[in-house]
Amino acid sequence: MSLIRTFHPIGQGAFYTERHKFNGTEFTIVYDCGSSTFKGKKLETKIKSTFPKDHPIDILFISHFHADHISGIEILAKHCKIKKVVIPLIDDTAKILLKVTNLLDNNYSDTSLIDSPEDFFGGDVPIIRIEPTEINPNTDGIGLNDPTDISKIVSSTNNLSGTVFAPLAGIDWFFIPFNYKHDERKIQFETALNIYGLTLADIDTTNKINKNKDDIIKAYKGVDGDLNKNSMILYSGKKSDDYLHCFNHFHHLYFHRHYHLELQSGCLYMGDIDLNEPGIVADINAKLRQLLPFTGTLQVPHHGSVHNFASSILQRSIYCAIFSYGTTNTYGHPSARVVGDIISNNIYPHLVTEKQHSMVTQWK
Repeated sequence: MSLIRTFHPIGQGAFYTERHKFNGTEFTIVYDCGSSTFKGKKLETKIKSTFPKDHPIDILFISHFHADHISGIEILAKHCKIKKVVIPLIDDTAKILLKVTNLLDNNYSDTSLIDSPEDFFGGDVPIIRIEPTEINPNTDGIGLNDPTDISKIVSSTNNLSGTVFAPLAGIDWFFIPFNYKHDERKIQFETALNIYGLTLADIDTTNKINKNKDDIIKAYKGVDGDLNKNSMILYSGKKSDDYLHCFNHFHHLYFHRHYHLELQSGCLYMGDIDLNEPGIVADINAKLRQLLPFTGTLQVPHHGSVHNFASSILQRSIYCAIFSYGTTNTYGHPSARVVGDIISNNIYPHLVTEKQHSMVTQWK
């Protein structure tokens, strides 16, 4: 087995890829594809330089539907051949909140992926929806003995959060998504909307949002944080010792030395998950208890925001922490506190920005 895992430099956003070779068969996954730093031709060039034309993507994982995580997916779908898509299952209310957030925060008005993934990707691409999970820190660890061969899925399905997928039958590698749903801010927003005589049904399309934009903005400002924190995390790795090399191009350029280390091959992709939700870190640690010793890399959630990070997620096996952010972002990402927490736990922070030399590559 061989692997090349890349954290691509697209600024404020997320674009991560894994290219596996199992017994001579290539298997490619993508986790998120979007940016608010690169738009239009710049984003298109970045994506097209990653894959040759019509390159097969066996699984596209989408953590959530904020514009900076999905804005490149249309380009990706036209340039490559996406075989399967795994997304968090969200309800109609969550879809409305996402449309509001994307329009107000990023001026992003394309709702086609949110409204109907089947139509967006085409009817021959199975959409695998991951149902929300309850937070239960006392839960047993997930079973790994009977993984679902994702290559055999040929039609759209709903699967439980924590379903263990194998890329191919008999392959010792797991893809395990968890969909965590947060409703607190939705309730705050609905209450604030009512003050202006609006309900969610009054703002369920882009046209309606634009029509009531002034009142929506006033209500939006009354919400503590992002409207929708629905985020699907992903474990990608093995249940055994297996080591990768890690190359940071930034250090190679600026310190004139080949900076690389060896670390366990497992990776926790966190999207924009809110790790300060009560019990959520304990729940993740409980469910993945068999796999955490083999997890060497953590993608730090929400570009290193102090509001989303909890140091209790840091396992002793983790040596590499990925921060994806744009150098001109107005949110203060990454937080100096979060970077400090990472360093003080003897974990190296890799700062992946829009600069090409900030790219991080792992391989075995």
